[in-house]
Amino acid sequence: MKKESVFTVFLDRDGVINEEPGPILRPEQFRFIPGSVQAIRRINDKGWRCLVVSNQAAFAKRQLTMENFQRICEKMEQGLREVGAHVDDLFYCPHYPRWQEGWDAELCGPCDCRKPGTLLFHQAAEKHGVDWKQTVFIGDTTTDFEAARRLGIPMIGVQTGHAGKDGKCDGTPTLWVKDLQMAVEEVLLDDNTRHDIIGCNMDTCE
Repeated sequence: MKKESVFTVFLDRDGVINEEPGPILRPEQFRFIPGSVQAIRRINDKGWRCLVVSNQAAFAKRQLTMENFQRICEKMEQGLREVGAHVDDLFYCPHYPRWQEGWDAELCGPCDCRKPGTLLFHQAAEKHGVDWKQTVFIGDTTTDFEAARRLGIPMIGVQTGHAGKDGKCDGTPTLWVKDLQMAVEEVLLDDNTRHDIIGCNMDTCE
């Protein structure tokens, strides 16, 4: 008997789950956007998979240490646990496409994992058995939008964080909403209504 696929919600982190006044380098800088914790709880309650995919160029710029990154992740996980929520996994890219004096040369240069590259999504899919026809991505930057376009999956843009004003790519989301909480409300609609609103031709997905 074929196992039923689990719907997967991909999330960007900074600017979607938490506020993004700049790079998040220390735990005390991590602050949830109002409603984001409850939104993730609703994803969990639905029985869906929640995967975070994040660019973390501060590693390449030697601004962020692994110790602090882990502490930031722990703060996020603790805040989610307090309301009975969780993310199933987090994938991050530590690279930056260019190098300058004082940065980590080994982490600077082109890579396939920095969004809009799609390597992290494919790694997540392989690890968790993601069905591309049962996915959505929620993010705040044009690099998120472009990654979703390359993957052929529906994209919901949120007006928190960069709100699509980073100017890095020409990509646009298939739907704009106020924040993560509203995005999850849209995804929680029944299958037919969700498809009409998001407007993705799922036959084109990988």
